[in-house]
Amino acid sequence: MARIAACLLFVGFILQAVSAFVPLAPVPSLRRTPVLRSSGGRVATVSLLGMTASEKGAEVKEQEEVQFAVDGTEDDKSAGSRWEKWYGRAKGDTSAQDALDAQKAAADAAALLDADDDSSGADPVEPLERLVSGTHNALDWMVLKRAIAKCARTSMGKEALRDLAPLEEVRDVERAHNAISEVRQLREQGVVLPVGQVKDVVENVARAAKGEVLNKEELFEGSRTLVAIREIESLLEGHEEDAPTMVDIGSVVSVDNAIVQMLQRSFDMTGELNPKTYPQLEELRREIDRIGASITTTMDKIVASSQFSNMLQDKFYTIRDSRFVLPVAAVNKNKVDGIVHGLSGTGSTVYIEPQQVIDLNNRLRLAEGELKAEENRILSQLSSKIGSQYREVKLSVGGVTEMDMAYAREDFATKIRAVRPKVSDEGGVSLKEARHPVLVLRGVEPVANDIDLSGGRPALVISGPNAGGKTVALKTVGLCALLVQHGCWVPTQEGSRMDLFQNVFAAIGDQQTVQEDLSSFSSHLYTLNTMMQHSKDSSLVLLDEIASGTDPAQGAALAQAVLERMLEQGPRMVVTTHYHQLKALATVDSRFAVAAMQYVDGAPTYRVLHGVTGESHAFSIAQKMGILEGVLERAGELMGEQAAVTRTLEALEEERGRAQVAAEEVERTRDALERKLRSTLAREEQLTTRVKELEKQGAEAFLKRLEDAESSIGEVVKDLQRNPNFKEAESARKILSEVRGDLYKE
Repeated sequence: MARIAACLLFVGFILQAVSAFVPLAPVPSLRRTPVLRSSGGRVATVSLLGMTASEKGAEVKEQEEVQFAVDGTEDDKSAGSRWEKWYGRAKGDTSAQDALDAQKAAADAAALLDADDDSSGADPVEPLERLVSGTHNALDWMVLKRAIAKCARTSMGKEALRDLAPLEEVRDVERAHNAISEVRQLREQGVVLPVGQVKDVVENVARAAKGEVLNKEELFEGSRTLVAIREIESLLEGHEEDAPTMVDIGSVVSVDNAIVQMLQRSFDMTGELNPKTYPQLEELRREIDRIGASITTTMDKIVASSQFSNMLQDKFYTIRDSRFVLPVAAVNKNKVDGIVHGLSGTGSTVYIEPQQVIDLNNRLRLAEGELKAEENRILSQLSSKIGSQYREVKLSVGGVTEMDMAYAREDFATKIRAVRPKVSDEGGVSLKEARHPVLVLRGVEPVANDIDLSGGRPALVISGPNAGGKTVALKTVGLCALLVQHGCWVPTQEGSRMDLFQNVFAAIGDQQTVQEDLSSFSSHLYTLNTMMQHSKDSSLVLLDEIASGTDPAQGAALAQAVLERMLEQGPRMVVTTHYHQLKALATVDSRFAVAAMQYVDGAPTYRVLHGVTGESHAFSIAQKMGILEGVLERAGELMGEQAAVTRTLEALEEERGRAQVAAEEVERTRDALERKLRSTLAREEQLTTRVKELEKQGAEAFLKRLEDAESSIGEVVKDLQRNPNFKEAESARKILSEVRGDLYKE
């Protein structure tokens, strides 16, 4: 053993010594040896070696060794001379560039192979994250989220709404809803906060706070932003009672008014430094204009003079290196006194600054330099001022961003005709005339439905025909829950309730995935299992056609078992199904309520009828879709007596549907009459109030006339006492007659 150990030690020493001079190639760990075929028909064998993954599993680095066993074709051999001419070596020569090219090809091949390799070493997506993502996709939530963000007026608001995470506390939802109400109320009062004029200047102001000098554009943008912030601060003053939430949000929106006014005076409407505030700039600009005019006059004379006309390449002058120059023909370059500033591309023209304008050009450059220095001094001063407001600007922009989110939510609520729902954390759902928000957003007027998950029935099983609206009703509930999660109102009637759910899970549509080698049914079961693991009393679960795609008897049994297990954990659930076993759950389990999609006169109405179950109407729908009549007859024969039972149930359902339509019409008529009665009573009350106001105004006017009459009579009596003659008496009689007329004219 000692001899073996000594030998091993010696071998290790030799390997270490050799490695100091010759790097050892990594030991290959062959995973697969793909064969790549190029467009020229040559075969390349690629060996992929050991693989390492980063901590996040997002990037995979591989060491490769590529061996190309390529036989040159006749075309390759004939092209050898050209190859050597172009690249300086024979085509078959091996070089460092060949090795790099080979390594790059191997890396590209490895990337392509790893794209399809499920053992790449990357960490799998967490099941819960995948479930949430799948829910958002199934409900078209991102359509609404993008639409809400689009309503924002600022880049900060758009970004905040795009990245907004679900709210977790009812008080946060109530705060967002309060802000929407207050934005609407302020608008009705004619108060519109200029949040759209606030730009994201925090980074620029931070640079200024560190001593950097901002350019004119950056300072002008900062100036306008500070002016808007100051205006918002001013507009919110005095609204503590009617807009307390917006005032609270705006409590951090404040900047130094003196600095705002200074910045405002510093720029004109075009973003240039204001000459009224900085007259020295205007003086320098006028001097530059005067010198420039002198230069152009002198250059015009030179170009027009006969002395230079034959020397110039063209009859004009130009500017090179900020100096006015003449385009002199190269052959005449020694005939013009001045300074050479370069040649044309062809070398046929020499650009010469003539002696006559050298001094003027110097004065122009000096004046321009002085103007630039003065502008830089002013910009440095303004940068220092705005930089001193960094903390205030950062807080203010944050506050304005929250205000912008409130304005965006209010605009979105207007677009989808949404109202404020009642919200709590008890897991209740009571939607009145709810409409699918994505359809409303697209200009479609969907059928409104009532959905109720409150009380002692936390699960609702919806049945009915295919294409009858079950999935739309399901999605409507889910989208309303997500809207509340994100601080928005819901497209329902007043008095609706949508509580805040911590989780919204949905399984809708075909969930087949080739990447994970799962069939539709297997993927559906995977989703159900994830839901069972994460559902709790603060969850809303939406299941479309639960456990379908397998044997109906086994699928129905499995579906019932899953639903019963989930309900033990306390979530609210909406389920759609064609299984009779699930339709009958309400009769054996008080936790389940049932509803059906209405089907009348051979067509769906897309209305949800609570307390009843619905048939699938497969034969009726097949007939409408043009299935051959013989096929339908044969299908009826195969069903046997069950076909007659089904037809009876469908007929009863249609009768019930027609009765429901009639009842709804009566209800609508009754509601219309009640609204009309309430309107009439309100109008009558308004008229009564108006009459009382007029009577009060009339009484006050009468008392005023009575006081005036008493005063007039008193004056007449005094006049008669001073001068008791017939003429004065007649005059007094006329005055009393006028007073009597004024007193009783109404």
